[in-house]
Amino acid sequence: MVQYRLSISKKPTLRLYRAEGQNRKPLAEVTGGRAELARGILLQGISLKELIRFRDGRAVMEMDEDFALKVAIGLRAIIGLRAKDRMVKALEAVNAMDKGEVYWWHSLYLRIGNRAIRALRTAYL
Repeated sequence: MVQYRLSISKKPTLRLYRAEGQNRKPLAEVTGGRAELARGILLQGISLKELIRFRDGRAVMEMDEDFALKVAIGLRAIIGLRAKDRMVKALEAVNAMDKGEVYWWHSLYLRIGNRAIRALRTAYL
């Protein structure tokens, strides 16, 4: 069974990965200010189920596929950006997307890779 998990640490770091049995495939990772922005904007309306909480403050959360793909597209969109206002615009644009649009951008990303993320930035920023 495929599960989508989000690892949140105190550094701050957000790691999104797909887990199937013992196999884990990382989907996106951001650290620092990007992680704080993404946590504040993208994770507001998402229902997360806590799987594990460690003593040092790390937490592993589980989410459904719809929200996981939205978070993956959002994190990918801000990985290469430097300007905070552009990061906020990208995250808000991804957060406002409906389910079909998120799936379309994700399928485009699977086909053409980072060129799809650049197209997303061009379209929404």
